[in-house]
Amino acid sequence: MKFNKKWLVAALVVAVVAVPLIVKKARGTSATEVDLAVVAAQDVQPSILASGVLAFRNEVNLTAEVTAKVRTILIKEGDTVTQGQTLLLLDPEIYNNAIEREQASLRQSRIGIERQRDLVALRQKTYERSRTLAEERLIDRARLDEDRNQLDLARADLRTSEESLLRAESVLNDAREQRAKTEIRSPITGRVVSLPIKVGETAVPSTSAFAGAQLMKIADTSEIIAELKVDEADIAKIDIGQRAEVFAAAYPDTALKSTVEQIALAPTIEGQGRAYKVTVRLVAPADLKLRSGMSVRSNIFLGDGQRKPAVPVEAVVIETEGKHAAKRYVWLSRDGKAAKVEVQTGVSDDRWETVLKGVAAGDTVIVGPTKSLRLLREGEPVVQQKAPDAAKAGDDADDEAGDDAS
Repeated sequence: MKFNKKWLVAALVVAVVAVPLIVKKARGTSATEVDLAVVAAQDVQPSILASGVLAFRNEVNLTAEVTAKVRTILIKEGDTVTQGQTLLLLDPEIYNNAIEREQASLRQSRIGIERQRDLVALRQKTYERSRTLAEERLIDRARLDEDRNQLDLARADLRTSEESLLRAESVLNDAREQRAKTEIRSPITGRVVSLPIKVGETAVPSTSAFAGAQLMKIADTSEIIAELKVDEADIAKIDIGQRAEVFAAAYPDTALKSTVEQIALAPTIEGQGRAYKVTVRLVAPADLKLRSGMSVRSNIFLGDGQRKPAVPVEAVVIETEGKHAAKRYVWLSRDGKAAKVEVQTGVSDDRWETVLKGVAAGDTVIVGPTKSLRLLREGEPVVQQKAPDAAKAGDDADDEAGDDAS
């Protein structure tokens, strides 16, 4: 009884293994089914993703140079202004007082100089008289030396008064310059894009973000750029003139053509990360309402934009032999048989990888499936894999033929 069971199990195993092989051979599909693709020139566009903000090319943040209350605002947000136009007036009272004080000091200095000049003239006459008397031996030598010393002191005091006058004039000029800074004028021609200050608030000379530090922002809105932050790991791949596509937050589906025009030499540090500012020039349609400060994302393309022979990225097989550098291969279909070819690859994107050496346009490369690529052998017959619908239709036809035969 045991003997019969063993033979029965052995017969079943042989049937399970042999029957599919017989059927496969009978159907004439002994070749390995694979996905094939023809090597052709493709538009390969590797890119680096970066984010940033829009900014007007020429924009100025106006801050006060003196501390004073805002007395009058002559413009409003959105106005167009010209270079040199008066925009805002600060209260000049304390600076007017300073000017009057320095003018009084200047007048005192001039009066002091006049007195010193009269004193020098008097000392000069006294010394001349003493010298004449000394020559006639009517006074002693000590009296002559004393008069000469008094003349030298008077001359020194006169020079001191003259220097004090120059100082007073300089201080007066400074006071007038400080008062002139209470009139805020536009440094450029453009539009007022921000006006946070109000009448009655105190303007403070500072670049910080607290109230009163910023008076307004003026920008030339005729040209807008994007300022991107590129990670330090990718910055070495960026060059001036590279193409880019910028997507503004307000227009997420509109690609704005742009070109890299400036790369920062020093990084900006944010937390533990380092990034470099990359400025790109935009070509934006006039109907887009782009604004400074609008967030953007960008793809910076690394290739030269030329079409080159390429294969699907999944067709490239990487093998590492011991301590040697990794080698790259592709499997070709030549006369229906698999051939393994070493290749030299170039740039790649999410879909294509350029091939510089090893294959040529028109060659048929085996793309997959991945399992088949791993198990392929040199010279093994291969055939294009049927589409799922076609394979199902073929199986149904075989089944119907079998039913008719029976």
